[in-house]
This record gives sequence, C-alpha cells and structure tokens, in this order.
Amino acid sequence: MNCRERRKKNPVRSPSASEFAPLPQVTLNHRWPLVSSIAVLSAASVVFAWRQNHLAVVGGPISVAKALWLNYMLIAMYVVPFFLWREKTLTPATRSLFGWLFASFALRAPIELWIIFFTRGWRCGYGITHDLLTIGLIAFLRWRMSPDPGRRDFAALRVVTLLQITLFVEMFMAWEFSRLASPAEGIYFAADTPHFRFVNVASWIAVAIGYPALLYLLSRSREELAHV
Repeated sequence: MNCRERRKKNPVRSPSASEFAPLPQVTLNHRWPLVSSIAVLSAASVVFAWRQNHLAVVGGPISVAKALWLNYMLIAMYVVPFFLWREKTLTPATRSLFGWLFASFALRAPIELWIIFFTRGWRCGYGITHDLLTIGLIAFLRWRMSPDPGRRDFAALRVVTLLQITLFVEMFMAWEFSRLASPAEGIYFAADTPHFRFVNVASWIAVAIGYPALLYLLSRSREELAHV
C-alpha cells in the first residue's frame, strides 16, 4: 500500500476550531475593558486630586501619596472584583466571592458620599467597621469553598488574599488619620503637610507595594492559566 492509498484509508482529521482556541484565563475575556476601566478611573483620580487642591471644596487638600492610595483602593475594591466576578472561567463559588466583595463596596459608596458631602457626618470608625465586616465576609465565603480549588480558582484567590491585606492596611490608615484630623470639621484627606507626615509616608509605602503586587498577581494568574 503506497502513501497515497494509506492517506485515503486513514485521512488526517483536521483540528476543530475549539482545539485552536486559547485556554481561558483570569481576566483574559475582559482584558481591554479592564485596562480601559483602570485608565479612566486613574484619570478621574487625577482630576479629583486637582479639584481638592485648587478649589475650596469639602474634604480639604489631598497629598499625592493619599491620591495614589485612593486610586489603588478604588481599583482593588471595585474594578478588579467586578471583572473577576464576571469571569466565566472561574467556578460559581469563586465568582460569587468577588461578586459579594464588589457589592459590599458598591453599597457603601453612595451612603458614604452622601454623608461626606451633604451631612459631613462621616466618621473614620464607619469605614473601619465596614472594612472589618467585609474581611469577615470574605473569610466566611472562602471557608465555605472547596479546600482544594482548581488552578484557575487558586490563581484568582491569591488576588483575594491581597485584597484582604489591603483592607487591613486601609483600616490602619483610617485609624491613624482619625488621630490627626476630624471629618466633622470637613477634613477627609491627608494634606501634604508635616502634620500628616506619618500618614503620607505610610501611604507611599503602601502604594509602592500595592500597585506592583496587584499587577504581578493578575499577570501571574494569566500566565499560569495559559498552561492549564
């Protein structure tokens, strides 16, 4: 039997389109919307910082360090959880965890903004209490999950760990700020003054670690999942 006859008898099967498709990765399906959301939010943070420092508005001036920390918190507590909640390659339990985290801060935002800008009755203790409750909620949801998550979910859950650490840092920041200023006086942000030196130094350290850590975990998640 010659080669041509063997090929006719056992034709080579053409791979299906699904076999050429890339393996799903965390945040891959929403990569550009995620990047665009972070870019838009960061631009909005720049405008907000300029407004606080150049106009006589509620909250007072804000230092560069605190503006960067505020932007990081918004990315970490809103943008990242939202897109991981919508990531269909994760299991329902993992997606639900990110969904609850996003919902926790989505519910807080309008309440906090109303109190800050319309009643000036916000207290640091309110934010600390909410952060603590959110940490407890995350811990409870993780406790209910499988003790041996798949690789896709393990990669995403490392991001959750960073977000929990972020909340602890935010609680520390709020507590330190409460010792230096009072929201009741319309001061909500640490200005770039010697009075807030410790808070600003701590914020510089936090953003110097937080931004690279979040970027690293998201990128490593994508790289690892490419080999699943």
